[in-house]
Parts: sequence; structure tokens; C-alpha cells
Amino acid sequence: MKSKRRPGQKTSKLSEPPEGTERSSVRAVQRALRLLECFSEGQPTLGLSEYARMAGLPVSTAYRLLVTLENSGFVHRNATGAYSCGTRLLQIGLTALQNVSAYDVAEPHLQRLSEMTGESAYLGIPADESQIIYVRQSMSPKAVRHSAWLGRGVPYKGTAIGAAMSGKVGTCGFIVARRTIEPDVTAIAAPIHGRDGSIIAAINVVGPSYRITDADIDRFGAAVVDAARAISREIGARVSIQIPAKIA
Repeated sequence: MKSKRRPGQKTSKLSEPPEGTERSSVRAVQRALRLLECFSEGQPTLGLSEYARMAGLPVSTAYRLLVTLENSGFVHRNATGAYSCGTRLLQIGLTALQNVSAYDVAEPHLQRLSEMTGESAYLGIPADESQIIYVRQSMSPKAVRHSAWLGRGVPYKGTAIGAAMSGKVGTCGFIVARRTIEPDVTAIAAPIHGRDGSIIAAINVVGPSYRITDADIDRFGAAVVDAARAISREIGARVSIQIPAKIA
């Protein structure tokens, strides 16, 4: 038997979600992404309460989202109940990095830079129009060293690696920053060129300013340029030497 529709009653459209459903779904996605952003090299594993605190979410909300993320393979929960990156998240990250060939060839060059200078060396790639993200590193063997920044973003403006990514180097190919986003830290950076000649990444050496003298800057700068040019050549670029520059 067909049900009769009362006068004035609107026919429901099954294809359209109820009012507010779409907005709630977007909010849930934003919160889930906020949870994933909590992972870092310094904190690869997090407990539920710590996770919720860092994401600024109620524990109950964080738990519901983490269950969904775990079921989808984006996070993994170990025997103690702590969470870490899941295999699905790692797969996506590796897929993204496949488009950055400098990532594949940079590691031995960063290791040699760190050994030669005694300081930490990094590879950075563009994250967006305003930031660069560190995707590879080789840490200084010294007890006092620049903190590990793998996975962290730094601004283009006011940093040596940002200036290098922007092509602001001279004929010797490197740029020096004595004061950047961290006080008393010196950074020396050089750009990496892709096959078409455009700048696709940059490397730098970072260490305490008291340990990097003006004489060291010339020597370290030459080593950074050599490493950047070697990486560029390995990915098929033709590079030219440029002049040293210094930023405040």
C-alpha cells in the first residue's frame, strides 16, 4: 500500500545529506588530520591522553577518530596502547617522495657533509609557498649540536635554506645566515637543481655560531656547494657556480 503524502509535505531527497552532515564530516576530517600532524621524529609514538592534549581534542573524540584511523591503516596501536604511524600513512609518504628524486640520492652526501664539518646537515624541499620541510638529515656527532628537525617546516623568509631555495646566492653558490629562526645558530645553504635547471630543493649545514668561524664558513660553504652540485648532477641537472652571499 502506498503511503499518502500530506498536503504541504516535501518529498525527501535521498541523494542530499541532512543539513549539517557535510559540515560535521569536514570537521571530523580536519580533526583526524590534526591528530596525524602530532607525529614527529621526536615523538614517533604517543599515548591517547597525550595525543588528545597535543591535538586540542577531548579524549573521547580523539579515541573515536584514532579507532577509525587504525581501522584504515593510518595509525598503529601497539600492545601498550600507544599509537604510531600506520603502514598506509607510510605508503602515502613514500609515494609523495618518489616525485622528489633528490631525496633518493642525498643521504650519502649529507653524511659526508656532517663528517667533514662536524655539524648537522639537512635536505629541504618546498612544502608550500611559504615553507620548506626537512626530509633528510645527518646529525652532528658532537654532544652540543643543532636539534633534529626532520619533518619540521621552516620559512623561506629569513633562513639560509629559504634564500637558497629562492635562488638568492652568488657566484660561489652558497648563502650564510648567522642569525635565523634560532639565536646563536649559523646555517650555510646551497640550492639543488632539477633536470630542467629549476631549483627543486636545497641542503644546508647548521651548527652553533660559536663553533663556526668565518674561516669555517668558506670551507663549509665550498663543501655544501660541492654536495649540492653532485646531487644535482646525479638527478640529471647541469649546474653553474655562483657567488657567496650573506644574510643578516
